[in-house]
Amino acid sequence: MIRKYTTGPLNNLTEKDKTVSKDIVVNSLNQNQRENAKVRIKVYALNGKKKLIHNVVFTVKPYASTYNSFFVGNAKQYEVQFITNQLKVQFASFGISPKDRFVAAHRVINSELSRLV
Repeated sequence: MIRKYTTGPLNNLTEKDKTVSKDIVVNSLNQNQRENAKVRIKVYALNGKKKLIHNVVFTVKPYASTYNSFFVGNAKQYEVQFITNQLKVQFASFGISPKDRFVAAHRVINSELSRLV
C-alpha cells in the first residue's frame, strides 16, 4: 500500500524578503525488520504556482535510515512530500539557514506530517 505525507506549505522568506532556509535535510527511517522500503521525496517550490524542483527515489534497507539534502533557497514557500510503500517508515525534514544553522520553524517531524489520500 502506498502512503503519502506532506509538510504542507512552509514560508521561506522573512518580513524583509530574506531567505530563511537555503537547504533542507530530509531523513527517512525504515522500522521494518525484514523488508526494504521504497521511498520517493518530492520538493515543490510554491512561488505562486506549485512547481516540482526535486524528485528522488531510493531504497531504505530494513532497520536503516538515510538522509538527503535539497536546495530550496530560491523558493519563497516550499512543500516536501514523502511517498513510501511500507507502513513502518518515518520521515523528518529540517531547514538549514544561509549561515548553516538549523531553522526551528522548518523542523517538521513524523508526527507533524499530514497524510495525503
